[in-house]
Amino acid sequence: MTRCWRPLALTAALHVTAGLGAAAAAQTLFVRNAGPGTPVEVVVNGTKAGAGTADAGGDATVAFSLQAQTGKDEMDANVYVETCDKTRRVLIVDAGRAPGPAGSGCERAQISGLYWVRPVNTLVVDVGGVTPKLLLIKGHYTPPRPTPEGGEAHTWRLAPTGMVVYGAPGMASLRDAVTVSCGTVTSCSGKGTRISAAAGATYWITRYLGADVSYIKPAKVTASGSGTGYRFNSALDAELVTVAAAVGVPAGPVRIYGKVGWSHHHATSATTETIDDVTVTVNDVPQTFKGGTQTFETETRGWGWLFGGGLEAWIKPSFAIYGEAGSAALKGSAVGAGEGQLNDRATLVLAGVRFRIGPK
Repeated sequence: MTRCWRPLALTAALHVTAGLGAAAAAQTLFVRNAGPGTPVEVVVNGTKAGAGTADAGGDATVAFSLQAQTGKDEMDANVYVETCDKTRRVLIVDAGRAPGPAGSGCERAQISGLYWVRPVNTLVVDVGGVTPKLLLIKGHYTPPRPTPEGGEAHTWRLAPTGMVVYGAPGMASLRDAVTVSCGTVTSCSGKGTRISAAAGATYWITRYLGADVSYIKPAKVTASGSGTGYRFNSALDAELVTVAAAVGVPAGPVRIYGKVGWSHHHATSATTETIDDVTVTVNDVPQTFKGGTQTFETETRGWGWLFGGGLEAWIKPSFAIYGEAGSAALKGSAVGAGEGQLNDRATLVLAGVRFRIGPK
């Protein structure tokens, strides 16, 4: 019994091997724009090698084997398309052979060129236009759906690399400026939040990493107060230059980013104090002591930390709008022979525009 089964087992193995070889040699033809429900055929050297039916979008997928029809793994071929009343037919013909007569009621058009067709190729044939087109691709490929007539394929614009310059109005709030100016005077008030302007540039080495430098100028922070026999006005005029590393997370034309680095401030703090005349009586004789006005001014410079973040949206390849918020330390000592120091914190909120410059 064992000997009787061996030929059968060998025969079955040969069939399986042959089946695997045929499957391995199979390749795919995609036919585009054939019309919904249209039968599609592929003919190799005059022999029908495969058939299918176009789907609702007019596309058909047909599997065929070049080796099964020609006994060869590859060939240089001319490719033709026949348009019949109810059928679309793709003919793959060895370059040394004639394609034979067209089918009854069919119009035949040759796709220009000589094609090296192999089992590793995927063929995409568009039969929708006046002149058919062929795309021959090595490897597996699934063509994307075509754009509907009258529409445009949507491609997300990417946040750019390279040099980007920007400018923005905004607001700047100095945490301690008014408090320090007023001191212990209860009848004192001020404006610690002021409008500001900023300008700068970022060089994006990649879409994720850049270097940033900026100049920020808040309006003067002012305070005024008074007490018995005196009054004063204070103003802090500051400007900042910042240097920072920028890290971005792009999503199409939008980039969310953060910045960390240093800020260098230059500030002038001035207080003008007026003391009223004072009259006192000494031995029944009134005496008047003249008051006066004096100004105290301190100039400071120094470095402090900086951090912040924001979002930019690129409306056009070279134009974007952006918003940003951050915080900068204003730390420094008096310049020259002056005395005093500045130790404050600025909170910054900006909204403006960006422009990409230079080669793309």
